[in-house]
Amino acid sequence: MRTKTLPLFLLCLSVSLAAWGCSSREGTPVAGEDSTLVYRSKSTEGIEASITFCSRISKKTGKPLGAGSSFVMEEDAKVRALVYLRGMPPSSGRELLFHLVWTGPDGKEFYTKRIPLVSSGEPAELETSISIPPSRRDPGMYALEVYLFRERIAEKSFELRAS
Repeated sequence: MRTKTLPLFLLCLSVSLAAWGCSSREGTPVAGEDSTLVYRSKSTEGIEASITFCSRISKKTGKPLGAGSSFVMEEDAKVRALVYLRGMPPSSGRELLFHLVWTGPDGKEFYTKRIPLVSSGEPAELETSISIPPSRRDPGMYALEVYLFRERIAEKSFELRAS
């Protein structure tokens, strides 16, 4: 009996590992209207993201101020990123896990923010920021990558300039 269950177990294991490794996103990103590179969902009901970089966020309206793709490094300055999420699934109580990963001019990750979010079916917004003093950052091209359950769904680049 033991010899019959082993092949069945191995078959089930290999099928589940193959399904787990399959991506639910397209491999080639598409540039959105705001220059966000979006990895489209293979399903028609997948979550998609767009990214806006800014220097401040209005306390009254919550809207980005000083939005752009190029920022001057200063002692007390920050680059803020607003990630707008569309196609959120209906409320199920299930937690969605997002990672917002900042990369430097060398392509290496230097800061990751983990954000668990329970979907309400409505569009959502995530926020993250980095400080940009000349003593901590080098001029060059930086990027923010957005991951949902460790699968990249969007990315966008910006430039840091010396003052």
